[in-house]
Amino acid sequence: MAAASVSRPGGAQTTEKSQLILKVVSAKPQSPKLPNRPSRLSSFVEVTADGLSSETKKTGKRSGHLELQWNEDLTLNVTPQSRLDLKLWSCHTLRKELLGSATIDLLDTLRTHHGKMENVQLSLVLQTENKGSVVVGGELNVCLDGMAVDLGTLPNGSAAADSESRLLPHTRTHSQC
Repeated sequence: MAAASVSRPGGAQTTEKSQLILKVVSAKPQSPKLPNRPSRLSSFVEVTADGLSSETKKTGKRSGHLELQWNEDLTLNVTPQSRLDLKLWSCHTLRKELLGSATIDLLDTLRTHHGKMENVQLSLVLQTENKGSVVVGGELNVCLDGMAVDLGTLPNGSAAADSESRLLPHTRTHSQC
């Protein structure tokens, strides 16, 4: 589905929400919170759009050793300006523990991919805190699909060349999921 830009009287534009399918593919946790890698790790991924609890989705729990596999689709209602916060959680009997988090800025991603998210695979660097410092917490692989917009209708709609440089420090993109 595509987000529609609607012109209002007086020239103002609003962007309607549309559905985005985010496929959580896999994760490779490397958190310092995992002492000597337990034999099996039970985890899930939580995705929140724009900080809204109504737009928070979770994968099922998966267990694994060095790499966790989901291949699970989550459907989110977003705008092209939305931010997605992704968190990898470890499940314990009495509590859950954050292993790492990453953020996807949809506008930057749309600019990088010429306004279309058609099976866009991202490898996100998870970050976590360890003794007051931010460190790498592993890698999370996701795929985005189902959104296409006319970049000219968005604020700063030009496909700016510098948007890719803002995306690359935390993600690697691939063409297919």
